[in-house]
Amino acid sequence: MSYLSLDLSLSSTGYSVFSDDGKLLTHNKVVPDKGLDNATKIHFIVGKLKELFTNVDMLLIEDLYVNLNPKAVIWLARLSGGVIFSWMDTKYKAPKLYQAIQARPLAGIKGNAHKAEIQMFILEKYKKVPYAQIKKYKTEFNSLKAQYSVKKLTKSQYNYAKDKLSLQIETETGLGEDEADSIIIGLAYATEVKRRRR
Repeated sequence: MSYLSLDLSLSSTGYSVFSDDGKLLTHNKVVPDKGLDNATKIHFIVGKLKELFTNVDMLLIEDLYVNLNPKAVIWLARLSGGVIFSWMDTKYKAPKLYQAIQARPLAGIKGNAHKAEIQMFILEKYKKVPYAQIKKYKTEFNSLKAQYSVKKLTKSQYNYAKDKLSLQIETETGLGEDEADSIIIGLAYATEVKRRRR
């Protein structure tokens, strides 16, 4: 039973497709034009994702994180609802939702991992770039942690620097946080399936 895993966002929705045995087959993202209004972005994203529904048997979605800007959460909820309706209309079966903090440990990474850490984890797991490159990112990330721990960086500076590293990783490797998160969701489900089959 193949499955599609999603990290929903109006700016860039990451998706991954896994085989029945948990092998990552492909991953990409759906990126609507920035100039579109939010309702049109939802229509575009749902339409693109629906094209992927035909060849999969299960849909996995990263659930909403409510500790965000209320307006952002509302629009993200509308996108999630549109995707779920489209899936149900196509397959007439409920998708499975995961909180990020629940999925990450199942995939093998800490629940509160930063997006840069998740990108590094995926890059290393699937050997997408030479390890020397990943080691460079890890060294930079650990340096930021060390600076923050001795108060050489404020919390806002620390968070900004980590986000900047995440963008650097995406630019240099092609793996953005959205795709990485979708892969984590798929790995979490694969872990649960393996446990049930034992």
